[in-house]
Amino acid sequence: MKKTISILICILAFPSSFVFAQDAESVFAKIDLDKNGVLSKSEFAAYIELESLVLPATLIQSISDAADALAKDDFATYQKHLPVVIASVKRTSGAVRATLAPLAERLGTGKDIKSARRTFEPFSNAVANFVLAQPATNRQAKVFQCPMSPVLGVGRWIQKDNAELLNPFFGAEMLHCGKELK
Repeated sequence: MKKTISILICILAFPSSFVFAQDAESVFAKIDLDKNGVLSKSEFAAYIELESLVLPATLIQSISDAADALAKDDFATYQKHLPVVIASVKRTSGAVRATLAPLAERLGTGKDIKSARRTFEPFSNAVANFVLAQPATNRQAKVFQCPMSPVLGVGRWIQKDNAELLNPFFGAEMLHCGKELK
């Protein structure tokens, strides 16, 4: 009962953390509660650190949609997703915002699909790295990697679960180039 109360308090205090969790128990299975159902200071600090790396669901969905548009060589649809991507980045904080905000600012500078892909790749890599930082069972999306992306040499992107591999860095030219990272 005390553990359930502690979980409910944390859900109310930190609701965004449960975007990536299957359920509250899966998050707290990794954090031991003392006999009174209370988090120690170090466990609470670890929880806060994990919480700060969680990406908003709107960012995950919008960047997955943007990657899909690039993979399908659809520049107009890609551009339609950018305002949501950029707004979602602005709602982040800490390390996530410090890393993603400068990269997100450049997303709208591409005047054609080739230049859009070049600005998307570094941003996409950074997002994919945050997703990979989560335990595999709690990841919000699949992460894929292309071994020969045009900007960084090795590019990563995310796609929502159950999506087939669609490479946004080359589109139809090399649509299925890459592999899923586990």
